[in-house]
Amino acid sequence: MDLTAPYSDPLAMALKRELQPGERVLWQARRLPRIAAAGFGLYFFAIPWTAFALFWMTMAYQGAQSEIESTGPVALAFPLFGLPFVAVGLGMLSLPFLPLLGADKTMFAITNDRLLKIYLGGKLRTKSVELDRIGEIERSEARDGSGTLKVATGTRLSSKGRTRTVHFDIGVVPNVIEAEDRLREALERLKARQTNS
Repeated sequence: MDLTAPYSDPLAMALKRELQPGERVLWQARRLPRIAAAGFGLYFFAIPWTAFALFWMTMAYQGAQSEIESTGPVALAFPLFGLPFVAVGLGMLSLPFLPLLGADKTMFAITNDRLLKIYLGGKLRTKSVELDRIGEIERSEARDGSGTLKVATGTRLSSKGRTRTVHFDIGVVPNVIEAEDRLREALERLKARQTNS
């Protein structure tokens, strides 16, 4: 018996630990490491922002160099005010690549009772939704069969008094149609149980 096998996959261990008595996993998958192509639309704003922030810092530094003789090295602090703007620009430029960071640390699962999302980064974070709260299911699928599921789980009142739908999102996973099939089967079984009881 290999005692190290359960410890070889921390995400699988975390999923097993989250299961309640009698709960079975019907489907599970890790999030695929994909670049968020929609995030590149922000580049129309991010590139000019970052370029202007760098230009401003360069000009401020050149102006501060000429002021050093009269005000001393304190003048060199002025160009540093541009650093937060450069940081924001770099953040916007890196946005499409952020999904790559947590892909190997995220697992989605469908059980006979609920949907689960497990993230195992610095600490374990889980999100779960009971099957009886599930409403509309929206699937987005790429040519290779990978895709996402967007599952309505309820409504929430916004600060402006508008009703907003709350979703549970299953990120980009392989063979997303299988995930949808398992979810619909679990929902049918739940309806059958509720009808018989």
